[in-house]
This record gives sequence, C-alpha cells and structure tokens, in this order.
Amino acid sequence: MWRLTWTLAFRRRRLLIWNLLVPVLLLVPVVTSAAAAAHRAVVVAVFVTFFGAYGSCIPLIRDGMTGWAEKVWLTGYGGRRWLIERTLASAAIDWVQLLPANFLLAALIGTSASETLALLIATALALLFANLLGVFVATLVRALGEAALGCAVVSLFALHLSGVFRTPVPGSWWAAVESGSPLRPLHETWVASLSDGPGLVAADGVLPALTLASLLLLVAAVGNGLALRLVATGSAD
Repeated sequence: MWRLTWTLAFRRRRLLIWNLLVPVLLLVPVVTSAAAAAHRAVVVAVFVTFFGAYGSCIPLIRDGMTGWAEKVWLTGYGGRRWLIERTLASAAIDWVQLLPANFLLAALIGTSASETLALLIATALALLFANLLGVFVATLVRALGEAALGCAVVSLFALHLSGVFRTPVPGSWWAAVESGSPLRPLHETWVASLSDGPGLVAADGVLPALTLASLLLLVAAVGNGLALRLVATGSAD
C-alpha cells in the first residue's frame, strides 16, 4: 500500500502540479506580507493542517464509495496495515509536496539552516497528525460533502487546542493540552522565524511525538473496525 500510494500520487500529474503550486501561490504572498508575525503563522498552520486532513480524508471516502476499500479488505491485506501504511505514505507525500513552498519561504524570509530544518520537522509532525485526523473523520461520515465539513470542523478545533488562535493560562489544563499537540511546533516555529524570537527546543517536541505515537497505536488497535466502516461507505445511501 505504501508503494501504491506513492505511485498513484506521482502518476496523477495534474493533481501533483496543483498540489505543488497552490501552497506557493497562497503562502508566499501571506508570509512575505507586512502582517503581524503571529497572524502570518496562523495562516501557515491552518493551511498545512487542512492540506493534510483533506488529503487524507477525501481519498479514503472516495475509495469507500467506489468499492476500492472493499476490494482491499477482501484481499486479506488487513485493515490496520492498510490504514497505517496509507496514512504514513500520505503524510510523507504531503511533506514532499510542501517542500518547494517551505524552501522558497525560508529563502524569502532569510531563515538559517537550523531554523529551516526546524520548520521541516514541525511540518512533518503537523502533517502526520492532520492525516490521522482525516482517517478518523473518514470513518464517521458517508459522503464527500460531510467529509469536507468534518475535516474543517475537526481541524479548526485541533488548531484551537494547539494554541494557534489563543494563548492559554500558564499551568492550566488547556496549557497542558497545547503542549502535547503536534500542531503546536509548527505554529510556534513559524512565529519564531517570522519575528526573530526564540524558537522551540528539542524537548518541546517530545510530547507531540508521544501524541502521534499514541494515535498510531490507536489506529493499529482499532484499524480493522475503522476499515470496515470505510467499506460500509460503498453501501451507504
């Protein structure tokens, strides 16, 4: 499934070009504008989260509706293996597709090599988390319209919990939730890069990494059940 996902991504040339150009065309004018650094960082965080969540959820729903998910299930490939391999591949492909935009933005705002590396790592964490959100949304809906709305709602709520839209009171429950969000490093790293402020240290990535590991274990534990829900999409009214 890993190899198939990569092969399909690069053979769909029109979609590939679109996914390479849109981040550049949207993010470059925003990030290089005179808006406040915090506001520009919010736009990047929202775009990356939506990019990952929609890119994961919509194809899964389409596979369920067309019967492809059922065919994979009937081969005995295994629901958990299918979902984990596809999610990891999808997140990796998203990361590659965002590389031109990230490198161009890094050059335009003059980030150092270490800052650029931090941005790339933070992007990888955010994309994997967003792709996992897309998987869970796909198992809860039955149509493309529902998937689009579900991804928007869940993504915005996750961004809110990560501190993108507000600053929690230090020591509060919300602050603890924010520290474990895989979306937080992306937002904080962009704020630091755009404002020349202090960035996150390596220790700040431990809790987000543990969150991602926990979600992957959850998918592994209930993957067959999630896959069956996707298979059922093909028979939904």
